[in-house]
Amino acid sequence: MMMAVALLMRIYYVTGLNPNGWVGYAIAVPLWFMGTAGIAVFLPQQRAPKVWGVPLVPWLPSLSIATNLFLMGSLGSEAFIRFGVCTILMLVYYVLFGLHATHDMAHQQQKPESLKFDDGEMGKTGP
Repeated sequence: MMMAVALLMRIYYVTGLNPNGWVGYAIAVPLWFMGTAGIAVFLPQQRAPKVWGVPLVPWLPSLSIATNLFLMGSLGSEAFIRFGVCTILMLVYYVLFGLHATHDMAHQQQKPESLKFDDGEMGKTGP
């Protein structure tokens, strides 16, 4: 959260950028608040955490998502192009290598019992 505030300070105060789009904020913030309040009121919590849980659910996660969307909105088009290129490269890598490795590992763990052996049986020559 502190990193997001630091980035906002750098973007709007250090560089001298003074946004005039307060109308968008006047519409978006109440919509965010009503949406999060709707989630908090109308969706019951499925189970209570036994040991540890995220505090202030759904407010804190919702605020985090809103902050990230705001920061993404302040990026230029070049950043999204770089993101798209990196995403495509990673998907190609996953399809060509990762998917096959995952498939092979899943089938390796499902070997029949007749093919498995104990370390103690390796030295035996007969029944």
